[in-house]
Amino acid sequence: AVIHAEAGTPVVIIFERDETAPCSERVVFPSLGKTATLPVGREVAVEVFPPGPGEYEFTCAMNMLRGRLLVHEGDRR
Repeated sequence: AVIHAEAGTPVVIIFERDETAPCSERVVFPSLGKTATLPVGREVAVEVFPPGPGEYEFTCAMNMLRGRLLVHEGDRR
């Protein structure tokens, strides 16, 4: 998954876990110091504050499932 966002604004990502593999119990944003527990079948809003433009990876707890948050200067979505 790739999510685009504008620099200087908080980003809220809604995760919904639809399977029961143990590695997907948590989402981790390593470079942003953010983690969240993802219960099966429930939406979880995760708010992150990227410090500036760049690419911020998010993964499952076991680093097998991955996505990227691409933060752009200005609105370039």
